[in-house]
Amino acid sequence: MKYLKIIAKDIWRYSFGWIGSRYIYREIVFPFIYSILVVTFVLLTNFLVRTIDKLLGKGLPIKIIFNFFYLNMAWIIALSVPMATLVAILMAYGRLSEDNEIIAMRAGGVNFISILSPGIVFGVITCIVMIYFNNNILPEFNHRARLLTRDIYRKRPDLDIEPGYFVENISGYSIYVSRRRKEELEGVVIYSPDREGHQVTIYADRGKLNVIENSVIFDLFDGEIHELDKKEFENYRILKFKKHRIVIPVDNLTLKRTESGRRGDREMTIKMMKEKIKEYEKQRESIRKKIIYMAKNYINNAENMEINHLIKIVKRRKAEINKGRMKLEMGKFLDTAGRIIGEYQLFMVYQRQINRYLVEIHKKFSIPFACIVFVLVGAPLGIMVRKGGMFVGATLSIFFFVLYYVFLIGGEELADYAYVSPFWAMWTPNLLLAAVGAYLIHYTRWEQKQIEFKFIKKILKKLRLEGNSKGKDREYESC
Repeated sequence: MKYLKIIAKDIWRYSFGWIGSRYIYREIVFPFIYSILVVTFVLLTNFLVRTIDKLLGKGLPIKIIFNFFYLNMAWIIALSVPMATLVAILMAYGRLSEDNEIIAMRAGGVNFISILSPGIVFGVITCIVMIYFNNNILPEFNHRARLLTRDIYRKRPDLDIEPGYFVENISGYSIYVSRRRKEELEGVVIYSPDREGHQVTIYADRGKLNVIENSVIFDLFDGEIHELDKKEFENYRILKFKKHRIVIPVDNLTLKRTESGRRGDREMTIKMMKEKIKEYEKQRESIRKKIIYMAKNYINNAENMEINHLIKIVKRRKAEINKGRMKLEMGKFLDTAGRIIGEYQLFMVYQRQINRYLVEIHKKFSIPFACIVFVLVGAPLGIMVRKGGMFVGATLSIFFFVLYYVFLIGGEELADYAYVSPFWAMWTPNLLLAAVGAYLIHYTRWEQKQIEFKFIKKILKKLRLEGNSKGKDREYESC
């Protein structure tokens, strides 16, 4: 702890009290601005290519199209700033190293941490700004962008169903879909919380969504309808079906959707998501109590078991009965087991929703914190690379950024399905790159070696030779 306090004091002193710090800040700021413009342009162009076909042919005014891209600029900036930070740090410290200014500073008695301190402070400031941006500005822009997108798509009536999220803007229904390919749906759950004292939950392996005149139609296939009397849990019915149709009037739906303030997880502030988590935790706890109530008559000590362990026991006993390995006097157990498993499926749907919100909460901090981590990686790399400028800076930035987002997206998928905790899913990429950065700082501080990237030069030289030989072959052929 004492050593960390000394480092913190050095960083503060050399970040603002040392004349060389202002020089380093200037070296960072201009590449940072340039990098933001370049990265934003690339991401915006990619977004334009992916969405332009959805806008064409709808007779939209130019103002609406410009507003559509303006509202989507927020998430593009949220992605481009961390990457621009890495590019700027690589270029700034690379140029200082190339001109031997790093060596001159160290010869003048400035320690290595002090040389890095302006970059670290720049990363911290960028991190703080992006945390505010991600929590206060980005959700509002995302929400307005989705509303505008919905209004545009309403020219071709469709339903605002996103895979992996509850749609709660349909009166009396909550709808969850695992996957969606246009009109084709997979893993459909339709939940009616309260209908004259009855809870109705519909599960279907697959389904199809159609809009016909003034109605939205769900055609569901291979599923079950679970109906529970909330006053008497014993009155539980399960109806299996090959095909089931649900018809919703479009006029009523459109009215609810227009008045609805529903937001997705990426359209919420941290406060909003915490409130949503509390709401889903109450629903989950209610379902857990139902499961325990139904199981306690057949399984000893069910009240004190973890829900996952209890479900494993239920499934195992059900399988043993079906195979004839076990006989129970209670003939209702198989029916009860089916009810318990059905309720557990709904329990896990709520758990996945909670995990999604927790992932987004951690993401609002972990992605901005990557600005600091990228400084720890980029500064020593820039010093070791020295030559290469924007090309090498961009190449290394893309490599580390892709690596970072592969871990981030993979962790998000694992956390959504409760394989890992949301905290570790979102912070592991930062911890791994921070460890790499710490090693590079230690290596650069004591070894003072540079990376020449000779293998890149060899590849470029080989490509030039091949290009020249092909050109000569064409000359001989023309003769």
